[in-house]
Amino acid sequence: METPLCIICGSNMSTPFIQITDRFGDESFQIVNCECGFKYLSPRPELNEISSYYEDGNYDPHRTYNKSFFEKVYGWVQKKALKWKFTYISKFVTSGSLLDIGGGSGEFCAYFKSKGWTTVLQDSSEKARKNANSADITAYGLLSDINNEKFNLITMWHSLEHIHNISDLFANIDRLINIDGTLVVAVPNANAPERFFLKENWAPWDAPRHLYHFSFCQIDRLLLKYGWKIQSSKTMVQDTPYNILLSLKSNSPLQLIFGGFILLYSLIKSAVFGVSSSSSFMLICKRI
Repeated sequence: METPLCIICGSNMSTPFIQITDRFGDESFQIVNCECGFKYLSPRPELNEISSYYEDGNYDPHRTYNKSFFEKVYGWVQKKALKWKFTYISKFVTSGSLLDIGGGSGEFCAYFKSKGWTTVLQDSSEKARKNANSADITAYGLLSDINNEKFNLITMWHSLEHIHNISDLFANIDRLINIDGTLVVAVPNANAPERFFLKENWAPWDAPRHLYHFSFCQIDRLLLKYGWKIQSSKTMVQDTPYNILLSLKSNSPLQLIFGGFILLYSLIKSAVFGVSSSSSFMLICKRI
């Protein structure tokens, strides 16, 4: 285990915030609150230890959505979300080459490839890379393995919060992206309205896989620190019901009613107060 510094301000001054149990086991982890207000996992598994926490067959990016009703619905929503992402991103960049960091089995890359893009995926999971290769998507285990390529678009769909070495990440992004390239980042919102109802059961805590928990202002600070400015932001409405369902203690009628109330409250608050009060958000970024 290691005790990291805050990736926003560099401080080592923090206080305990909340204790979270791994949803796939019984191990407990501490999320701390930095003096700057940023919340992150500390202590945390080291890079060479973390892979074991991704091996559970129920871990969402490794699941196949073709069995239960919930999984079929998720698969349908995922297809709609891919079209929505493509449509929105196309307002800022219309064609070229894509690198998807933490891209799982390659569904996002495959969709962009079907639209005429050249696509490359990076993911540390060997299983995910094999699935991507079977779909004819080029996949790398490490960003440092990618050489002599430049990309018009680099995306990170709920992957930033998993990455140990943030400075190395942004150094690789700077190396791999075209000078006028577009960076897209999507993360859960640490100020999501449903978090205050679901408390330690809120799924996006996901200790120890999620190392960081960003509010909109905090991720803006991180991006500025590494030379990126938010050009546009968008609420990812489709994430709200999924995060709530995943957080409920059971699928009992009472819990589903409770979840429905939380969903309504969250959607209304997000509609009124915008991205900073959403369940998760997508950011379109350009170099400063």
